[in-house]
Amino acid sequence: MANKDQKEWYKKFYEGTFLVKGWKSRINDILRGVSPEDKGEMGELLETLGKKIGMEWAKDNAVRKIDTAQLQQWGKDLQDASKKGPEALAGRIQKLNAEVDKKLA
Repeated sequence: MANKDQKEWYKKFYEGTFLVKGWKSRINDILRGVSPEDKGEMGELLETLGKKIGMEWAKDNAVRKIDTAQLQQWGKDLQDASKKGPEALAGRIQKLNAEVDKKLA
């Protein structure tokens, strides 16, 4: 990471704050109903995705390509997909990963 501010924002993204859940907590929520067999792989995919998203979101507002509104929408999308089962969740993770890669390209 480029500077101390980015590190602090990334930490807030990942761990959350008193008022906002972080990525770590959201992963737990998303994977709550997933079978143990699927949890490991999907957890790894979500961790990798979260690192990409968080590193970009932590940048200064003037240069970042991912904003808070997108984070909120993606979190809702992942939560909705998790309710539809592991196949729907895996598909949503893949689509989101491609969307993030496109934004960062």
